[in-house]
Amino acid sequence: MRLFLDENTNDMNKIIHNDCFKEMKTMPDNSIDLLLTDPPYGINLTPQRSTSKFKNVKIISDDDLEWVDDFSKEIYRICKNTAFIFCSYQKYDVFKISLEKAGFIIKNCIVWDKMWFGMGNNFRPNHEFIILAIKTKFKTKSNNLENILRFRRLHPSKMHHPTEKPIKLLELLINESSNEGDIILDCFAGSGTTGIACKNTNRNYILIEKESRYIDIIKERLT
Repeated sequence: MRLFLDENTNDMNKIIHNDCFKEMKTMPDNSIDLLLTDPPYGINLTPQRSTSKFKNVKIISDDDLEWVDDFSKEIYRICKNTAFIFCSYQKYDVFKISLEKAGFIIKNCIVWDKMWFGMGNNFRPNHEFIILAIKTKFKTKSNNLENILRFRRLHPSKMHHPTEKPIKLLELLINESSNEGDIILDCFAGSGTTGIACKNTNRNYILIEKESRYIDIIKERLT
């Protein structure tokens, strides 16, 4: 395991190069104010578009979801209350059942409208799900949000990771469900977009990423 501190802020902000399952086991109970993460979807995703810079880049741990129960148990233990987990419609039921078995209440299924058609024919996909899982009561700050959030997905040429999410989408989730100074955990950090959203909203972050190539990208984007 390698730990990098963000020299531009404080030692609450951490970039950790490690397997998230090993790392989360070291975290105290109820130590995370908000979990916001985009895990592998279990759909064996390998971008195939010939013009994409991510063509044939395999998403690791995406060929099965045998790890989901361990993931659900750990995040339930370390989260104070609230977790946002991105997932696909194909495996929504797997995540939902696992999170509920761990003790979470599924408060909502938020739809991210990407405002951009995906690959395929006929009914081409242009959305992903975000599961809102809680331990107890939850209320958004504005108290007046729809559960369909419309943020245009990034153009592939501007992405640092094949499943990168828009910063503004993550900022909205963070602002509506946490306070300034809170600790936000992204245990599948990818290229570190959650960290940028935390900086922009005055939150502290813990980013865990297994692949070294993305650790380098995170450090470049955040430090």
